[in-house]
Order: sequence, then structure tokens, then C-alpha cells
Amino acid sequence: MTMRHVTIGILLPLLLTACAGGNPIASLKASHVHGLAVDRNDSNRVYIATHEGLLAVQNDTDLQRVGGSRDDFMGFSPHPTDPNTLFSSGHPKGGGNIGFQKSINAGKTWEKISNGNPSGPADFHAMLVHPSNPDHIYGWYRLRIHRSLDGGKTWKILTKQPPEVLSFAGDSQNENIVYIGTIGNLIMSTDKGESWTSMTDTIGYDVVFDIETDQNGTLYIATRDNGIQRVVRNPKGGYTLETIGKLPDGDVPQHLAFDPKNAEVLYAFGKSNTLYKSVDRGKNWQKVL
Repeated sequence: MTMRHVTIGILLPLLLTACAGGNPIASLKASHVHGLAVDRNDSNRVYIATHEGLLAVQNDTDLQRVGGSRDDFMGFSPHPTDPNTLFSSGHPKGGGNIGFQKSINAGKTWEKISNGNPSGPADFHAMLVHPSNPDHIYGWYRLRIHRSLDGGKTWKILTKQPPEVLSFAGDSQNENIVYIGTIGNLIMSTDKGESWTSMTDTIGYDVVFDIETDQNGTLYIATRDNGIQRVVRNPKGGYTLETIGKLPDGDVPQHLAFDPKNAEVLYAFGKSNTLYKSVDRGKNWQKVL
């Protein structure tokens, strides 16, 4: 999963009056979305990281605010096994940078773990807590990838840097493998980000907004020009892309999230500020909100 500017909206009066935890929000309509994740403990609950804090959609109908934070969660990633643990980065409403922070109560409250940057507080605009090892964390800040191998306590700026990072993903079976979506490419590292190689030449100059992996480790990507695509390994080596489906009315997918309990269920957030749901791995989509 991962974290891009997507315009959505929330009725301003409700934003100003909502209190901490479980507060209804009328609609999505005037902010930005930076991340999407299905609650590991509840398949009917979808987290939406926004410019004004964390929201959640319950049962595909009930949009609520989670906790009291109004920070801009530019980076958002759930723990791969613990449903109560979430991670975020970004900046407060009043300015400055959050650094790297953690919640152990499903987003109700947050604790800063570190600055997330050797030289000062970071504001990760894309972030990954690796699904194979949650102590391995990657963040994108000021055109550089930062990496922590101790749960976010200390960080290193990697020596070899790819082009601008839009999204991260990790291999569900191998903690050494990291994927990155960029403006024009899908790239992979097999050594924790020490080096990078292109996965496929067939993507051309399409934009990879987000990357998700299903329970078997198969990659699905949200692209600007070709909708939802699946990355397929060729028997003779290399990879190709298969277009799985596209969002209704030509909407552009900018965030994806699989249900950890059911890989047939996939959510997408579109450029039109709409949340969609698929129950057949992305072939067909229905509007949720």
C-alpha cells in the first residue's frame, strides 16, 4: 500500500466538530487521501489515511473518524499481523513534520517512535512496513529512500536511489524483496534497497500509483493509463503485465487494498474521490462511497 495526493472531501463543519474515535462523517469531498488498508481484524472496516487524520469505512456505508488526530498522514501502513498496530508519517495541521509514529490501539492515539531521518524530522510521502518483517520500514522523503531495520528507531538514507517514488510494497515471503512504483516504471530490489532493477519493459511510461500483493505474493498495480494490472512472471524470465480490470467511467485508481482474509476482495480509491470494491480480484468494480 502507499500514499499519494488524491482529492476527496469531508464536510468542513463536521471536521471542525467531530470528536475523537468513531465519529460519523457525512461524506468524502474536500481533502486528500494518502493511503488505504483493510482492517486485519475486521474485513468490513477499511482505513483511509487523509489530509485531516485517519478515517474508516464500516460495512461499506458508515464513514467515521478514527481517534482525535488531525495530522496529515502522508505515509500510512498497517502492521502485517497485529490488527491494533498502525504506522504513520506526515505533518501536523500547524506545520512541521511528524517523523515516524505508531499506534497500538488501532489509530485512537499515536506515539512518535523517532524523527525518521538522521538529520531531522521526516515527512514520508510514501511508506512501507514490510509484510515479511515489520522491523524493516521504508520511507520516501525529499527525493531519498530512508530505511530502518529496527522497527523505526534508527534510519539510514540508501546509497542508490531510484526515480521519484510513488508507492512501496514488500514480498510477503521474502524480507529482502522490495517493490517500488514510479512515474514510468515498476522496479524491484532483492537486497533491502541496496540496488534496484526494472521488473518489466512493457509498462512503458505508465504511472504506477500503488502496488499491492495478494496472499500468494502476486503483485497488483494501480496505473494511470491501464487500470488495475497484475504482474506475471514469464517462464523464460522477466515479467509481463496483464490488465485485470478498470474502474467505472474511466476513473483512475490511485490506491489499492486487499482484504487480508479474502484475496478475492480488493478496494480501490479513484481520482474522482470515489471508493470502489471488487469481489473478483479487480475484474469488476462497484462504487462504495
